[in-house]
Amino acid sequence: MGFEVTVVVILLKPPGEALMTALDHKFESASHVAGTKIVTLTEHVSMSDESDAVEFVRSLVLDAVPPGSKISELTSAPG
Repeated sequence: MGFEVTVVVILLKPPGEALMTALDHKFESASHVAGTKIVTLTEHVSMSDESDAVEFVRSLVLDAVPPGSKISELTSAPG
């Protein structure tokens, strides 16, 4: 049991290759459309409580992205 948590982050500027590589190594999936400041991160968390899973991933994301970045969307689904 667990949850697939997806987080959409708006950065202050488009991410460079180094940041995307780092995010890709930290999360199950890290993607962005070239030229945009929007990054989508996905992580599977094996927790039984959905709110705990969401808060855990939120904290991981905020630690991994540059200061000033904003979470614009956060969704979860059983998985």
